[in-house]
Amino acid sequence: MPMKDIESFECPLTYFVGNAFAAAVVTKDSWKKSILSSDVPVLVEFYASWCGPCRMVHRVIDEIAGEYDGKLNCFLLNTDNDLPVAEDYEIKAVPVVLLFKNGEKRESIVGTMPKEFYISAIERVLES
Repeated sequence: MPMKDIESFECPLTYFVGNAFAAAVVTKDSWKKSILSSDVPVLVEFYASWCGPCRMVHRVIDEIAGEYDGKLNCFLLNTDNDLPVAEDYEIKAVPVVLLFKNGEKRESIVGTMPKEFYISAIERVLES
């Protein structure tokens, strides 16, 4: 499937990278269904294609997507393509990771952090 087609899906799409799960792409068109109406907690990385630190965060989020499969949905949102969504959440720089539960933002992580930092935030959201 061509990459341009992957970004047009309106439902969560999980793809494989080697043996690991990877985060799915979310857009302004799929935001409500994939993020706000999700039955499970959601992690969203706001990124830009030109952002070097975002690539490091991608790798961590892809690992987390596999480790928390079934308990947490992980998504990526390209702020260059979907700036209105980023503006709605006052994203001023990337990378930023937001965690949602029951359609509400519960945690915000700005910048590149160690994997354990993301795990701690996820566990707080899952336990809340």
